[in-house]
Amino acid sequence: MNIIGTSIELMSKDVAASMEFYQSMFGFEKLAEEHDEAGKVYWGLLQKGMFKLSFKEEHRLKSEAEFMREKSIGASIAICFQVDDLEGYYEEVLHKCEALDHPHLTPCGSHQFSLTDKDGYVITIERFAT
Repeated sequence: MNIIGTSIELMSKDVAASMEFYQSMFGFEKLAEEHDEAGKVYWGLLQKGMFKLSFKEEHRLKSEAEFMREKSIGASIAICFQVDDLEGYYEEVLHKCEALDHPHLTPCGSHQFSLTDKDGYVITIERFAT
């Protein structure tokens, strides 16, 4: 098997709001979205650099994939973004959301802090010492 790319798909209560969060907080660009009969976005795909992130509306995902029916949205996954200016980014996002902690050194040698998105997924912003 040759893996030629990756994306992470997150279950979401409101796909449009989730996409807006990642676009405004991290500068993702919208690649695609699908709408239901009423015009509501039920799936979307974003990209920043080589990283792709997709969202699917909770009800639709659970109806399409039986193994997801008992899964809950939120902190079951952490997304880690590596940045070059951790402190600068921390100052930038403080007025946009609530941070879960403050920049600190971890046992594995990275400096990091974490925040949550609108569905409760943990986003860790990290910088490894060079």
